Amino acid sequence: MKTLRIWILLILALLLAGCKGKSVEDIRITSVRLISITPEGFSGVTALVEVGIHNPTVGFVVTDLRGLAKFQGQDALSVRADQLMVSGHSDALYRIPLQGCIEDGFNPLRLLRLVAQDASYEDVTFDVRARVALRGGLGKNIEILDIPLSGLLGKSLKEDHETTTE
Repeated sequence: MKTLRIWILLILALLLAGCKGKSVEDIRITSVRLISITPEGFSGVTALVEVGIHNPTVGFVVTDLRGLAKFQGQDALSVRADQLMVSGHSDALYRIPLQGCIEDGFNPLRLLRLVAQDASYEDVTFDVRARVALRGGLGKNIEILDIPLSGLLGKSLKEDHETTTE
């Protein structure tokens, strides 16, 4: 019986060693598209963003999602979103409603150029902070800083930007 257990453990170890596992580094944002943006009073804004996510691993939940848009280095718009549940082993599009507030000292008329037909996003960057957790609750805080908005549209975050975790 002891020999059988040893053989089973050896076979299991070989099988596990031969399997190529997917890791968190394989998760990518494949696309980002601004669906709509609506002013709310003088300093508020709501927006709907569609994000494509390639997730070859298990499902997870993104909570406490916060972002800060900067125009030419100046804080312009802070946004937050409710939790997002990302399906495991999938390529999917997720629509994320955002609630935002124009930062003090920023001219809100400058935001209008984002929706213009000839809009240029070259001088717009974005910082993102969130908590990413498995559905069981185990998770990490992530932070991605200075993402050029022009580079984010249609590209993977992993390709161009460093992600830090706490």
